[in-house]
Amino acid sequence: MEQKGLDINFFIGMCLIFGLLMWWSSSSINTELDVENTAVDTVISNPLTPNKSKKTDVFDSTIYQAPDDSQIFSYNLSNDDIDIIFSNYGASVQEVTLKNYSTYDSLPLKLIKELDFNFSFFINNKLVNSKELLFSEVKKDVSRNQITFTYQDVNQNTITFIYKLLEGYQLTFEVVTETITTEDYIEPDKLLFSQNINQLEKNIDNERNTTTIRYSFNDKSSKQMPLMKDSDKNVDSPKWIAYRQQFFSTIISSESSFGSVNLSTSSPDSDDYVKTLTSNLSIEYDNTSSSYIFNFYFLPNKYSLLKSFDQGFESLVPLGWGIFGWVNKFLVIPMFNVLEKTGLNYGLIILIIALVIKMLLFLPTKSSYLSMAKMRVLKPEIDAINEKVKDPMERQQAQMNLYKKTGVNPLGGCLPLLLQMPILIALFRFFPASIELRQQPFLWADDLSTYDSILDFGFHIPLYGDHISLFALLMTLATVLQMKYSNQSSNAQMPQMKYVMYLMPVIFLFVMNNYSAALSYYYFLANLITFGQQWVIRKNIDDEKLYAMLQANKKKPVKKSKFQQKLEEIAKKNQQNK
Repeated sequence: MEQKGLDINFFIGMCLIFGLLMWWSSSSINTELDVENTAVDTVISNPLTPNKSKKTDVFDSTIYQAPDDSQIFSYNLSNDDIDIIFSNYGASVQEVTLKNYSTYDSLPLKLIKELDFNFSFFINNKLVNSKELLFSEVKKDVSRNQITFTYQDVNQNTITFIYKLLEGYQLTFEVVTETITTEDYIEPDKLLFSQNINQLEKNIDNERNTTTIRYSFNDKSSKQMPLMKDSDKNVDSPKWIAYRQQFFSTIISSESSFGSVNLSTSSPDSDDYVKTLTSNLSIEYDNTSSSYIFNFYFLPNKYSLLKSFDQGFESLVPLGWGIFGWVNKFLVIPMFNVLEKTGLNYGLIILIIALVIKMLLFLPTKSSYLSMAKMRVLKPEIDAINEKVKDPMERQQAQMNLYKKTGVNPLGGCLPLLLQMPILIALFRFFPASIELRQQPFLWADDLSTYDSILDFGFHIPLYGDHISLFALLMTLATVLQMKYSNQSSNAQMPQMKYVMYLMPVIFLFVMNNYSAALSYYYFLANLITFGQQWVIRKNIDDEKLYAMLQANKKKPVKKSKFQQKLEEIAKKNQQNK
């Protein structure tokens, strides 16, 4: 049936498709011990620098006197990858710096800067908070890259925190308690780990929308707290908990110590920091042991690195679930890793990936375009049916009979395109999540992991942003070019497609303006390659020969499927009943 204007059902369908794509984008839109101990433990006599910023409020000031600044010192452990600063007031991690990375504005990347860390205990029915205690005895074993903090109360009961920095990004944390008499006891209560997440990337909105808490009950997968809203949740006995940021994560794990855990996420009203992530972990008391072991990981979200721990950490990289994740894991990432080893610029790597994927999809593209060409050469006959038959149902039946006789599948142009959707959506997840692209320049873009601004407005345009991304603009123009060329074959049968040709690229321009430049660049290349493929295919199609072939098909007997036969039988029975 010929359409005279915009079909409202078609418009609603396209909006639903766009909404589905956005839903995909937001759901979700997923080292080592043994150093030989050859040195003797030594009491630290020359710590780093006094820590002047510690709070002086304590749990029970009549028992635990707040230390003055002259008693508070900072200490550090360091390896080739990270530097960690501790304080003897609370015996906690104060700051973690990843040495091989920097922030978007070229400052040292401090993964932890504002941390509320507290381990609470019951000592003979009296609650004690570690963050209110001065651990007066500090020992450092340089050969083991280990530091020990010990607190002793008036009854000579002791609490000891032992931190050991391994190679890479892992910090072991052991808590040892000791009582002098059998009548005394020390029972662990809760571990509080609350962090204000610092802004590390240029686009704080994207960073906020990808920052959350993930938790795991096994070594294969993890679950996620909501991304777009503040949330609070209780979970039982997780194996690990991760504060997942856009490109980095802080993980705390324990094989058996965690009981019930309260997790919460909240966003501030300002841009002073990204989010506050909090875990309040109940510690399982073991009356047969006085030792509790935990592991901290301060990691870049690099898929191969996370996977090497064999604990399901790779699920922190949001590759998509189901078939979209499979495409990334078994096609895109292996291809990306092979190309990365060549030392090529990442812009060239993306170009090669686009070429390879488009070559793999060439046959579906050719099939789709050939189907649209068949529809195009049948246009005169379709027009004749539209003028001759006035009843809509009879007109549709006459069109379907024509397609059946000529061997044309009216959906043949759409079905091959659906095969490309898993790859399209998989790459929509892969590029923005790839830390390998972080701060990597290409052409005018100084960082392929975020937007490439060529003009900053100085003010914000709703839904669009405060800048112009050139790759997003080029992608939009390439999309219009490619759709205009391909729709020349289909507009005759579906006039409403001309509205999509202008509507969809505009929608994607607004969406992609704040996305990764690598993603916009890939889509730009993909559209240009598709345009080239369609131009080559069209040059090799002779409309007259194609039409003659379709006419020859009319003379062949029409094979009916069992489904078609069943439908015809039902239609005949309905007519007889009338």
